[in-house]
Amino acid sequence: MKFLLKIALLLITLFWQLATKGQTDAGAVLDTNAILIGDQINLELSFTCPADYKVEWPKFNDTIITEIEILEKYKIDTAYSDDNSQMHLRQILKITSFDSGYYAIPPFHFNYKQPDDQLDHFAETDALLLAVSTVPVDTQMEIKDIKKPIEAPYTFREALPWIIAVFVILIITYFVFYYLKKRKKAEPIFKAAHKPKLPPHTLALNALDDLRLKKIWQSGRIKEYHTELTDILREYIDGKFNIPAHELTSDEIMEAINETATNKQAKEKLRQTLVLADMVKFAKQQPLPLEHDGSLNNAYDFVKETIHLAAPAVDNQTPEQETVNIEVEQNILSKSPNITNSANSTDSADLTSSTGSTNSSTQQSDNSVTEQISNSTTQQFSNSTTQQFSNSTTQQFSNSTEGKEVKDV
Repeated sequence: MKFLLKIALLLITLFWQLATKGQTDAGAVLDTNAILIGDQINLELSFTCPADYKVEWPKFNDTIITEIEILEKYKIDTAYSDDNSQMHLRQILKITSFDSGYYAIPPFHFNYKQPDDQLDHFAETDALLLAVSTVPVDTQMEIKDIKKPIEAPYTFREALPWIIAVFVILIITYFVFYYLKKRKKAEPIFKAAHKPKLPPHTLALNALDDLRLKKIWQSGRIKEYHTELTDILREYIDGKFNIPAHELTSDEIMEAINETATNKQAKEKLRQTLVLADMVKFAKQQPLPLEHDGSLNNAYDFVKETIHLAAPAVDNQTPEQETVNIEVEQNILSKSPNITNSANSTDSADLTSSTGSTNSSTQQSDNSVTEQISNSTTQQFSNSTTQQFSNSTTQQFSNSTEGKEVKDV
């Protein structure tokens, strides 16, 4: 009875192992079983089992056996059946051998566990045979020299860095030569773009316009106002008549202007402006508001009345510069009535302001007396300002300076 029980248990175990083995499959395949020394082939390992099995993959070092080396190990690929019940694992090993002979590759073991089972199971592949042979040598032939390396064609991509290097060297050489040449001649390496030079009368009128807009004397800076005004005139005379006006006194400037074709009226206006400026700068005279604008108007008139006079030749003047000068001159002449009207309106405004301040200070005494004084003062000043200014300021300036030359500060 006990014997029959043992036989039954043995049969049950055998059938169970056969059933389990039918669910797993381990395989190992070579690309070829015969290679030459140094050739590389693939060894493919595969294992198929139910999807819920836990599989332990074989571990490899650098060799399978001593004579067979593993060059590369690829990742393990996993694939599932259509119903996800079976799992197929696959890995490729790239191997080679440098010893001739016949080598047996032993079976590969795959350990796995079934779900709800603590026992370890395994499956193994079949053993493989690999034949490694040397290159056949004909001993009857003469020994030949090693073949030379095959020369690959030289491509444009390989030559491109050399071409770029040659161009860079040429450019650097050119700039070094250019720099040394300019340095030897003491010339600037990079010249600034040439701009057309404006004529002197354009520069002067623009400067006078700026001076009027600044309203310097209205803020109490009388000396600064007349200094800037005379500087504009001196700069204009220097550029227009080629007279070094910045280095001359007012008398010397007038002597030089007398030798030009300037009309008497323009000369007189210039003289009045210069004399009043000298009286302000050196005698600390405080001119009337009308005299400040009178000097500015005289400067405007002097520049406009001398525009058409012959100007000194300008070296290296391009046709574009001459065209710009002609156009600017025409624009100034076309706008000159507006400049005069602007000056007259400013004079009238300043005179009215001055007269208004006089009227307001005396209005409490007598309105009729204030009106009479304002009218008579304005009429008398407008008729005799120029004559009184030219006589009194000249006499006062000559007495205060005691014959010394007065130069512009």
